[in-house]
Amino acid sequence: MTLSDSTSAAIQKLVATYPEPRTALLPALKLAQADAGYLSREAIAEAADLVGVPHSAALELAEFYTMLHTEPRPPIRVVVCAQLPCALRGADDLIRELRAAVTSASVEIERTSECFGACHRAPMARRGEEYRENLVGDERARFISELRSV
Repeated sequence: MTLSDSTSAAIQKLVATYPEPRTALLPALKLAQADAGYLSREAIAEAADLVGVPHSAALELAEFYTMLHTEPRPPIRVVVCAQLPCALRGADDLIRELRAAVTSASVEIERTSECFGACHRAPMARRGEEYRENLVGDERARFISELRSV
């Protein structure tokens, strides 16, 4: 068994809230990923069994969405939005600066085409589940410093 008892219970509770159990698959996979750190084949299979869908359907979903990870990842992930507003405000420069300054193996810097929805406060990045906006000037320097000290 890969998933903790509390995560299995949370998935079962989640499934019960949907009129069509299959609809709970994506949130169930997110819970499984949060529990295990990534979605191993075993975790995907357990989540699929709890939702009541074929393992292949869960695997397809896990491999389709970029927010789901089927391989182990560093504990700290920084994802920089690269949509047009962020790009125009220096997202690519931010990515270069982060990659040059943050050399710890426990931090991964990633560029995404997924919009984070704060275009008025571009450029922005997500560290884990925390969103950081307006990463220019002192705010950018502070963010890089925080990551460098990890």
